[in-house]
Formats: sequence, structure tokens, C-alpha cells
Amino acid sequence: MFNLTEIIFPSRCIGCSRLGISICSECRKQWHPHIYQRTLNWRGENFPVFSAIQYSPIASRVLLSAKESQIRAAEQLIVNGIVHALKIFMNRHGPADLIPIPSRKSANRKRGRNFLQEITSQAAVEVGLPSHYPLKHSRKVRDQSQLNIVDRSENLSGAFAIDPEFTAQFSAGNTGPKIIVIDDLITTGATLSEAIRALRTAGFTVLGAVTSCTAKPLR
Repeated sequence: MFNLTEIIFPSRCIGCSRLGISICSECRKQWHPHIYQRTLNWRGENFPVFSAIQYSPIASRVLLSAKESQIRAAEQLIVNGIVHALKIFMNRHGPADLIPIPSRKSANRKRGRNFLQEITSQAAVEVGLPSHYPLKHSRKVRDQSQLNIVDRSENLSGAFAIDPEFTAQFSAGNTGPKIIVIDDLITTGATLSEAIRALRTAGFTVLGAVTSCTAKPLR
């Protein structure tokens, strides 16, 4: 028996809009979880970054569909990518608490929600890890999408801070949690590097980062 919703709003492929399923077999070829590894350096410390999906036009449509159109199937694909990379990261570096990159307030207002916080929360449940949301913007930053590698680094330098209530939990000699930073996409690594700086400066142990997608660094 047909569902009325499926008749009025038939499922289309997120990647190519073909009628049928949320992502067709052809587009699935460009959204097939593997493991891609990069390394970020902060003050001589190396931090591994594990990602599941190579960025492509299909990946771009999945990310936009999840962020801007709130298409549930696209969100689940992103969660699946993060979970895939997380499991391999944990096998190699151990478990840790998850902390997502903070979204800009203007983006949250536009979308009516905190996209990455919701994605991280769901991924945390699926892998059985705690999640926290202490990273905040300490000043305004520009949209990164149109900036080159130098401008991205300058745009984010010193832009993140830790919620004092979070650090206060560990100020009395209590050991803070080990941390894995979560984002949906790594391009230049500027955003993750700034998050690592903020967390390390506050005294937390950062094991590395996990993203759903990875793009070739800009020049």
C-alpha cells in the first residue's frame, strides 16, 4: 500500500535528483566511506584527522541538503560518515569525548538550529561516547567558503573560546576528558586547528579530529 506522502513528495536522489531512493547507486560511488588521513600541527604537536568521504560535487550536494534544506536522509549520510571515521579513529587512538566545531550564530538563526551540534549528538549516541558543546565564538568571523588558505587562517585566528562553566568542572584538580573534535568537512584545516588551539590552551588533551568529508586543501 502506497504512503500518501510518498506519492505527493516522491523520494529523489540527493546527488542527482533522480526519482527512486535517497541516493542512487551511481551517486553512492562518490559517497562510499573509506578512510582519509591528514595531520594538523600545533606548537610541535601532531593531531591526526580521520575523514570518511572524499569531497566531490555529490558530497557538496549532500552537505548542502543537510545544512540548508534539512533533508533527513542527507543528515544521516553525514552521521554515517562521521561514525565510520570515528570507529577507525578509536581503534587506533582510543575513545574520547566528542566536541563539535561551533557554528556561527547567524548560521544557526538562518537554519533555526545548531546543525553540527545535532549531528555530533547523534554520532555520539551511535558510537557510545559522551559529547559536549563548550566551544564558542569569541568574536565575529566571516564565512570561510570564499576565502583562500591565508585568509581562512587569519579569519579564525583566536576566534574560539571555551565556555567557562565547562573548564570550571576541572579546575579543582579533576582531570578533564580526552577530546576528539568533530566537523562535517575539512578543507585547509584552519577551523580544526583553531579548535585544537582553544582546547589545548585551556589544558585539555586533544587526541585529534574526525570529519565526514575531506577536500583538497586550497592554495
